[in-house]
Amino acid sequence: MVSSMTGFGASSREFPGFALSVEVKSVNGRFLKVGIKGPGALASREHELEGLIKRRLHRGTVSMTVHFERQDAESMVAVNEDVALAYHSIFQRLGLPPQNVAQLPGVVGHAQRAKLDEEQWAALLDVAGEALSALIEMRDREGTELKRVVLDLCNSIQQRRMAVSERAPAVVYEYQRRLEEKITALLDGSDTVIDSSSLAREIAIFAERSDVTEELDRLGAHLTQAKEMLSKGGEIGRPLEFLAQEMLREVNTIGSKSSDREISQAVVLLKADVERIKEQVANIE
Repeated sequence: MVSSMTGFGASSREFPGFALSVEVKSVNGRFLKVGIKGPGALASREHELEGLIKRRLHRGTVSMTVHFERQDAESMVAVNEDVALAYHSIFQRLGLPPQNVAQLPGVVGHAQRAKLDEEQWAALLDVAGEALSALIEMRDREGTELKRVVLDLCNSIQQRRMAVSERAPAVVYEYQRRLEEKITALLDGSDTVIDSSSLAREIAIFAERSDVTEELDRLGAHLTQAKEMLSKGGEIGRPLEFLAQEMLREVNTIGSKSSDREISQAVVLLKADVERIKEQVANIE
């Protein structure tokens, strides 16, 4: 399966006494980077949620947001009785009326700061798992479309590659014909005879300089490898990025070696296709 790095998933459920909702989204990233936002009650177990994400995702910048709401009013308030009694004792000792103790620092807090109990934690893992599954489903759907696009581009490059391969030998023959015509025109009316060996040597030098067989072969090998990776799936994003860069290197070399108009036009189109591949595979996990 080919997966994208872009996706979104969400899940929410109500339980006796509390409600949970989790949203998770991911975008492109060179490696796996995880960020979690949630209530203070989650702080001590964020690393466990990170582990859950890392077991199911391998690449991308992932953000998870957790909302936890207690539904009974009493549980939403946390009273520190020890602090309240201490204030009361001090007021009595000083002969002051023990009023407004609840407004003093440290007496009343929000229950959200308390740690999640095991029942709440198990519920959170379930909801987070559902959100992750929704995210992965979206990433897989987009990955399927990315695979189709990249394969189409590989086929387009292959067709242009074959066209260049078929055109390359004709370039040498045309150069030979033009060279012979030019020399004949220059020597017209003179007794000088064309030195066939010198002419052959000049043509051989041109043929060697403009030979793009190796570049075309390597480009073909890169295309074959890319198709095999797409067929196999998995964590192929970075290897495909490398292959796309190597494809571009071969295409640039072909362009620099050839002065033929048809090949130059094909090179422009090849570069455009490879650049599109680079854009697409940058989003593959």
